[in-house]
Amino acid sequence: MSKKGSSYFDLMLKTLVVLTLMVTVMSFLSIFTTYLNLNHVCRRVVRVVELEGQVSDRAYDVFYRLKQQTGISPEMAVEDVEYCEDQKIQLRDNFTITMRYSYPFTVLTPSFAPPVEIQIPMKVSITGMSEKYWKLPE
Repeated sequence: MSKKGSSYFDLMLKTLVVLTLMVTVMSFLSIFTTYLNLNHVCRRVVRVVELEGQVSDRAYDVFYRLKQQTGISPEMAVEDVEYCEDQKIQLRDNFTITMRYSYPFTVLTPSFAPPVEIQIPMKVSITGMSEKYWKLPE
C-alpha cells in the first residue's frame, strides 16, 4: 500500500472545511450589519426627537430617509412618553423609541424552488430625554 496521495487528499479536505467556514461567517456578517443599521436609524431618530421636543415631521423625515439609505424598513413606535400638550415632550422628560425589523436570512437557494429563509426578529429600544422647554399656558 502506497500513501503518496494521502497528504494531498488531507489538504483538499482541510481547504474545503476552511472555505465552508469562511462563507458561513460572511453570511452571518449581513445579520450583524443589518442590526447595526437598525441601531443607527433608531439613534438618529431619538436624537432628532430630543432636540425637537416632540415627534415631529422632521423626525419622520429622518426616519424615512435613513430607511431608504440603509435598505431596511423597520416599524417605529414611541413608548414610555408623557406628552405635556399637543404631542410635546417637556424638558427632561424621558421617552423610548423602539424599532422592530424581521431580517430574512436565506439558508438555501435551490434552483427548482423558492429560497428557504428564516425570519430573524430584531428589536432596538433607545431611551432619550427631551432638551426643549415648552412654555405652557396657565
